[in-house]
Amino acid sequence: MSENVAFELADTDAEVGNQQTPSAETVLAYLRAHPDLFLEHPEILDHIELPGPPEPVASLHHWQLRRWRGQALGHRHALDQLHQVAADNAEADRLLHRFCEGLLNTTDRSPATLEKQMQADFEIDACRVVPLADLDAETRKLLAGWLDNPTPFCGRPHDTVRETLFGDALPQTGSVALITVPSRESGPTQHIVALGRRLPDGFNPAQGTHFLEQIGELAAAFLGQSASDHERH
Repeated sequence: MSENVAFELADTDAEVGNQQTPSAETVLAYLRAHPDLFLEHPEILDHIELPGPPEPVASLHHWQLRRWRGQALGHRHALDQLHQVAADNAEADRLLHRFCEGLLNTTDRSPATLEKQMQADFEIDACRVVPLADLDAETRKLLAGWLDNPTPFCGRPHDTVRETLFGDALPQTGSVALITVPSRESGPTQHIVALGRRLPDGFNPAQGTHFLEQIGELAAAFLGQSASDHERH
């Protein structure tokens, strides 16, 4: 490393450490000393605003560049969102894989074991696996419309439903995800998996339900195996 480069780095580090903004003169002097800067770092040009022609002259080239820059920023934002969705899906797959491993490694295939495994693997504040037959008539009536088309429910439940499923474990301001669990594939609902979060928007109607549906399918296989074993004995 040459002595000049060493001094440049030292000065740069000192400015960053002191949170000092370089003056225009300093920037211009640096550009004059490094005329190939934009060739080596073309991404800098994406953040530079060039002056347009004076009013009332309009430059087609100038406006085209502005539109292309806006489109590029929009594409970058969309790509960032796709990357975030991919990262979220990868994390969901990891959690689901861990959940599967936990279910496969247990011999006690009961609702209590299923509750314990979900509380260990997922970020929830309350969990209940309730046999449909154990619900009182009022709660079943409130859930009747949802049970007819059992897509997982996300949001704020009726107070009676919340109290029946969670008791004091979930406050009135909490949110829930309700998942139906058939006894066998495409069979009638036998259990309800109720997941609760204290945050009002922890589970909300805008979120997707594919991950919750997969949890329901795994719960059905887990509890269905238990029922089959019981019938054989």
